[in-house]
Amino acid sequence: MYYFTKVSMLTNAIARLRPLMQHKHLFVWCLCFFIFNQYSFSQNNRAGAIEGRVVDERSQPVETALVQVKGTTKGEYTNDKGYYRISGIPAGNQTLVITGMGLKEKNVTVNVAAGTITKVSDIEIENSVSLKEVAVIGKSEARKQQELAYAVSVLDVKEMYNTTASLGKLLNNISSVRVREDGGVGSNYTFSLNGFSGNQVKFFLDGVPMDNFGSSFNLGSISTSMADRIDVYKGVLPVNLGADALGGAVNIITRKTANYLDASYSFGSFNTHKAALNGAYTDAKTGFTFRLNGFFNYSDNDYKVYAPIVDLSTGKQVDERWVKRFNDGYRSGGVRLETGLTDKSYADYLLFGFIWSKDDNDVQTGATMDAVYGGVKTKSESMIPSLRWKKDDLFVEGLSASLYGAYSSVNTFTVDTLARKYNWLGEWVPKSAHGERSNTDSKIKNHEWTVNANVSYMIDLHQSLTLNHIFSSTERKIHDKVDPDNESNKIPQKLNKNITGLGWLIKYDRWNANVFAKLYNLSSDSYKIFDQFTDDERLEKVSDSKTELGYGAAFTYFILPKLQAKVSYEHAYRLPESNEMFGDGLVQQRNPDLKPEQSDNVNIGLTFEQTIQDHTFHIEAGGIYRNAKDFIRKGVSLTSNPTTGYENLGKVRTFGFEGSIDYRWKNLLHAGANITYQNLKDRQRFEKNDGYTGDGIIEHLTYGERIPNVPYLFGNALVGLSFQNFGMKDSELTFDYSLNWIKGYYLSFSGLGAGASKKIIPSQASHDISLGYAMEKGKYNVILECTNLGDRKLYDNYRLQKPGRAFNVKFRYYINW
Repeated sequence: MYYFTKVSMLTNAIARLRPLMQHKHLFVWCLCFFIFNQYSFSQNNRAGAIEGRVVDERSQPVETALVQVKGTTKGEYTNDKGYYRISGIPAGNQTLVITGMGLKEKNVTVNVAAGTITKVSDIEIENSVSLKEVAVIGKSEARKQQELAYAVSVLDVKEMYNTTASLGKLLNNISSVRVREDGGVGSNYTFSLNGFSGNQVKFFLDGVPMDNFGSSFNLGSISTSMADRIDVYKGVLPVNLGADALGGAVNIITRKTANYLDASYSFGSFNTHKAALNGAYTDAKTGFTFRLNGFFNYSDNDYKVYAPIVDLSTGKQVDERWVKRFNDGYRSGGVRLETGLTDKSYADYLLFGFIWSKDDNDVQTGATMDAVYGGVKTKSESMIPSLRWKKDDLFVEGLSASLYGAYSSVNTFTVDTLARKYNWLGEWVPKSAHGERSNTDSKIKNHEWTVNANVSYMIDLHQSLTLNHIFSSTERKIHDKVDPDNESNKIPQKLNKNITGLGWLIKYDRWNANVFAKLYNLSSDSYKIFDQFTDDERLEKVSDSKTELGYGAAFTYFILPKLQAKVSYEHAYRLPESNEMFGDGLVQQRNPDLKPEQSDNVNIGLTFEQTIQDHTFHIEAGGIYRNAKDFIRKGVSLTSNPTTGYENLGKVRTFGFEGSIDYRWKNLLHAGANITYQNLKDRQRFEKNDGYTGDGIIEHLTYGERIPNVPYLFGNALVGLSFQNFGMKDSELTFDYSLNWIKGYYLSFSGLGAGASKKIIPSQASHDISLGYAMEKGKYNVILECTNLGDRKLYDNYRLQKPGRAFNVKFRYYINW
């Protein structure tokens, strides 16, 4: 009867609005008035709210107990203090049903008063008979996220606000993750997850895609203190994220503290300076909300590298020696603002946002250090206005909707006009032609519209449906001052994406499951060069459109209250991005023929957590399988002027495993370690030959070999000590040590060429230490850090050396009211 009532309510609402739909503008205004009036009336006059606390037999708070209003979809989980609050409850006598893993179900009758908040006395709940030995303990938001069916690792950033490391470097502490940097602060980086990298892994900020944010607003530039936690999905993604990720995603969850201010400044080696300001204000009465995130970064990046020295008069390498980088300065800054209203009858939140960011980057090298530049510069500017809206119980109980819309204007500038040739000593000789790599003074304009709409419906307290659609349209225009008549720059390039997802969630105490399907569509307008290097060479405009269907499922089950098993499968697609198809105008070459890559992904895993008196253990182990087709791989051309580019590689198969262990003793000691092995192999046995030597089917020379330039074995370890009330009351002294290790790997396929000529990224280990002191419960903080303690030669990419030993000092001030 309950479901028929809900359907009837929805039908009646639509019937009341149908006559107005003949007049569109009138319909819109009446619809807005109807929504506002309907909710104002129902919430303020016919419904009420309740709040209270759930405790155990010892009057200790119980977290994650589910408090449900019987016969409705209303329900909330208790927080870490055992509190809950449920609004929109019909007035009158209602029955609360309290359940949870290891808890004996309890029913409590409450009289709900209309238009007010009813205070409920503490509800005492007992452990179930079969699980008397299980202690119910609190769970953080990070832990709750990990208990979902998805293969997800959660980085709790709150404990890392005092570090000077970027968010990208912090993610290296998660198994299966590698963040590979080309150099120092602000350098290009590649994020790798389970062997998938670049755009195969998607990034989000509070569920909003970051594809259109520009190079100046990314994991390497935004401050650590901006985030509350980071969710790393290793495979299947929630439907509401609406992305075309092939191998996973990273969702940065920003801080939701209502009223706080967090300011920090650090300085260190290589004239590096970083500043950050984060804060928020919410008026509890009016719901007015204002949020600010700002950052500034600067570095000369003049660290020493062991580089090849070329005699400019002969063009031959004479030796290798330690030299300082001299054209590698970096500056970036950005502001993210959001303001609007929260907790209103017409919106849970209605927020207007704006992102502005900018960076200036001196380009020291090409794709390897064999190319050295003295005057190449790049710059980018981003301006992104946006709107976010969300409302639960829209029209009928259990129906929720959210909308995000943004317009992105990102301009990228590249200047390479010097008629010079440099070596690593900073010496130069004149060239007959302008441009150290390619003569250009170009401006690339990227304009993008993004809309993400999500609707979900709770069928009952255990089932829900979610429908999500994301649309993005990117248009690129190029103008080059030194080549204004270039025919290729006169052809606008455009890329449109539509991704629609439908998901079904089933959730019970000991297990939950997700089943979903996604429809992908890509359309592009670009140009190609035909009959290159012949008298008939010409440019022609080309258009393309592709549609694909993906699907999958994720399942988790608690074998024991502390032992969780997970399994997930997805047939996923990833659509090429504009920078892959159209290039970057400098080092990265264009490839408009890129096809969507697809992969069958399987993840399995076990998670165990146990607390024995003051000792807490958390252990995770998992396995991965990836079978990818049309794999998009970034390659490097080893010429005197190296470039990079993306290409489809027929078939790639991945097997791997990962494991991690974390240990805590009281608030004094914490330690952890993880290891990852991932074996990516070329499974394309035959390929079609369309070349000057003739057409036909030939055997693939690299069949069965490991994919090059991808780390396959790596790990991390850390140890930390914390001493409370050290020297003064409400203070904390901390000491942290971390180890990052990676096994050496080949730049190109290991089976090709002579052994002595094969290029490798060597095995390496780096050590970082830090000492911190917090006063007045974290209000004042001072941190000393040393990275690459052993001053080792470190490489994430072939012949692109990272900084040596560096020291940093950070000051941080935090208040919360």
